[in-house]
Amino acid sequence: MKRGNNYILQQTLLSNERTLLSFIRTAMASLIFGFALLQFGSSVPKLISIGYSALAVGIIFILVGLTHYHINKDKILGKRQ
Repeated sequence: MKRGNNYILQQTLLSNERTLLSFIRTAMASLIFGFALLQFGSSVPKLISIGYSALAVGIIFILVGLTHYHINKDKILGKRQ
């Protein structure tokens, strides 16, 4: 029975890591989009503000993803209630 529980624990930890990678992938897409808008839309003020907003969203996604990952990892391993 212990072996089955360890398998489930490992599967849950890997699922948590996949979720973190999804957050990072989304953040990277937002950051790249923001940098592209800043690079190519330098003459249009609205595109510059959208570019900075996309950069901010990317940074927020990274922070939320890392926080979510660490909180869930601690819950899974039983370190935090």
